[in-house]
Amino acid sequence: MRILIFGATGGTGRHLVSDFLERGSQVTAFVRNPGMLTTKHPNLTIVEGGLSDHNAITHALNGVNTVISVLGNTTRKALFKPSNVISQNLPNIISAMQQGGVERLLFVSSFGVNVKIFWPEKLLLRTLFRNLFADLPVQEKLIKESGLNWTIVRPARLTNGPKTGECRSGENIYIHPFSNISRADVADFLLKEGVSPEYQRKVATISY
Repeated sequence: MRILIFGATGGTGRHLVSDFLERGSQVTAFVRNPGMLTTKHPNLTIVEGGLSDHNAITHALNGVNTVISVLGNTTRKALFKPSNVISQNLPNIISAMQQGGVERLLFVSSFGVNVKIFWPEKLLLRTLFRNLFADLPVQEKLIKESGLNWTIVRPARLTNGPKTGECRSGENIYIHPFSNISRADVADFLLKEGVSPEYQRKVATISY
């Protein structure tokens, strides 16, 4: 596999880079600040650029057959002010993929879009954390209408726990107050889904 990862310097992104390199894949990391990704490997290519830089994204897609996005908002900032940076720039990624003939897109969203969640958490998401999740439905709509071979992954609350290699997954599975999943296992799920047809053009919620 030849993978392009957006969000490679984040918690889940770092696991993705390591896991795919261990698998023997060719990995391209699209990053705003290359200094934040210290991994060195002959199969790793780092492309510097912003999400609004269509030319840089087009360059990064060269030779790629799968794109994985683990982009996310900075939690502290998003609590106070909504951000639509991702939805504003997602069309750049989609159009570059369409032009380059790259069809497979795995996109990490959040359980916050899931309707089957415990009501106190739903209340928190609609009040205290409303800015954090406000842009996600817009992002998902863009992906679903892209014509690409997409999979949207909605993980439960993320932790820094170890990789177990196991999780439950399904379309809109129920998320209870203590549902969580480690970033390492989110990366592991994405790695497996990259070669699986199970959730193509579907939304998968994942949790322990």
